Amino acid sequence: MSSFVIHNLELDGLGGATQLTSAELPTTLPSQGCRWVHLDCSEEEGRVWLSSLNDIPETAVEALFAEETRPRTVKMGKGLLLTLRGVNLNPESNPSDMVSLRLWVTPHFIVSSRRRKLLSVQDVVKDLSNNEGPVNTADIVATLTETLTGRMAKVITGLEDELADLEESIGEGIEAGQRDSLVQRRLETIRLRRFLVPQKEAINKLAQESIAWMTPEQTAQVQEAANDITRYVEGLESLRERCLLMQEEFANLQSEKMNARMYVLSILSGIFMPLGFLTGLFGINIGGMPGTESSMAFWLFCVVLVVLGGGQFVLMRKSRWF
Repeated sequence: MSSFVIHNLELDGLGGATQLTSAELPTTLPSQGCRWVHLDCSEEEGRVWLSSLNDIPETAVEALFAEETRPRTVKMGKGLLLTLRGVNLNPESNPSDMVSLRLWVTPHFIVSSRRRKLLSVQDVVKDLSNNEGPVNTADIVATLTETLTGRMAKVITGLEDELADLEESIGEGIEAGQRDSLVQRRLETIRLRRFLVPQKEAINKLAQESIAWMTPEQTAQVQEAANDITRYVEGLESLRERCLLMQEEFANLQSEKMNARMYVLSILSGIFMPLGFLTGLFGINIGGMPGTESSMAFWLFCVVLVVLGGGQFVLMRKSRWF
């Protein structure tokens, strides 16, 4: 199979599919049956093959091979262009670094493309190999939409749990690394929200379009995915607000700690200021200073300093300065 072809499937309409070779790629737009071609859009050969097919708008080809995409649903030519994002669950990857999936769909043909591996596509292909998969192109769209949305639940729930643990730990006092952890959670929330908000609009539009070749069950499946992603977006809004509140709490706790330290320093300064004045005064080396001829003068001076410092402490305590 050519390097740009990841899957070339012919669905049997019963939940199964046959994996075809690159030599069996369609040369014209199929008008019967159901074909699904999944491409690696980092390979230029795929663009050349797709452009050679009749009735596929050049704008659709450009969208399927674009460097950057945002979720959207647009009617193009005889088909529907659908661009979605899924959480990145590949090993050693950040889930908030979402992976794009682009699809151009007609009643009998669907071509999709990706730059990075997407587990949702693998799940659908696996179901087809077990004769438990979609039966037509509309079913593929509905299933992929539902699968992509369903995988987001675990990631968002994980973020909510992490923030809840962080909130609880902040209540017990600030520890090293908590602020960095909060900043990381907030960045993940922002990245997810960046794509989920337009994806919500894209799926809602797909559900409202009521495509003629979608059955009521498939439309309901897409509408359920739209409801789920709306709930996830609302959850991300709540997480963002919680992050802001926690940042304010961090700032308040840090300010309180700083004020407490400055307060202690102010009390100590108030106590030692007159003592410093007296020691400085009696430390001048000029004639006429009292006690210079007495061997007990130093000890008497120390007693005076202790009494004066203790008196200041008692006075401040009674005045409730601390």
